[in-house]
Amino acid sequence: IASLPDGALDYRVTEFTTAPSSSILQLALDRSLIEAIVLPIIKKYTYPGAVPILPLFSVSTTPPILNDLKRLKLLIPCENVSVPKQQLLLPNAPRAYRHGTHRGIDFYVNWGTPVRAVTDGVIIRAEHGYKEMSEDFRLDVLSDAKILGRTPSDVFEHLLLGQAVYIDHGFDLVPGYRAVTIYAHMSHINSSITVGSTIRRGEVIGQSGNTGTKDSTLKKKTGAHLHWEMILQNKVGEYYLGQGLNSDSLYVLFQNIF
Repeated sequence: IASLPDGALDYRVTEFTTAPSSSILQLALDRSLIEAIVLPIIKKYTYPGAVPILPLFSVSTTPPILNDLKRLKLLIPCENVSVPKQQLLLPNAPRAYRHGTHRGIDFYVNWGTPVRAVTDGVIIRAEHGYKEMSEDFRLDVLSDAKILGRTPSDVFEHLLLGQAVYIDHGFDLVPGYRAVTIYAHMSHINSSITVGSTIRRGEVIGQSGNTGTKDSTLKKKTGAHLHWEMILQNKVGEYYLGQGLNSDSLYVLFQNIF
């Protein structure tokens, strides 16, 4: 820190917003200056494999371009909510507590808000029997993430997403890609939602909650929200919708989609 030039860590406040259980202060740093200072330090004191921020799964270096998504129209998963503007609630936001990157949108809604399918599809995962982990166990798996420098896929998929539903939308939704949507942290999944069953656009699949989060392991109902994401797959790899876009482009993209 002492070797940093004056002004290296100066920042400006870009936005301040509140969510039901938190306040979000968004700051901006001079990225080019920070990278010029920090990257040489990282390269000097770490092994080469530790320098990139590793993805949660196998990805291509070229995510789908915006033109592929211009005709994508989905129903927003909870009624009377809008796409959040806060960068931390959108894809690509850092998740330091698990050494990973946010892949979806966090819709802050009240506990028990109905969650609906954004379009037609087939249920490929519905965790009716989900049992919440203990607080200590959650800390243990987050410790594993710290050692690895990334969120292990098994920890993310089966623990941190909580009670979740996955819907397969086939290859027609985004031409050339298989599309899967994920609905996470749910408090309840309707009994009719079973693997292999057909789901229609707007059909309610369950209710929002906070399963898989710290508050849930503490037996609290605070911090309820729906984590929603879309995974796109082709022969080259997997991508999450919005991958690689800046926050302004993300907001425009999801405003158009929903």
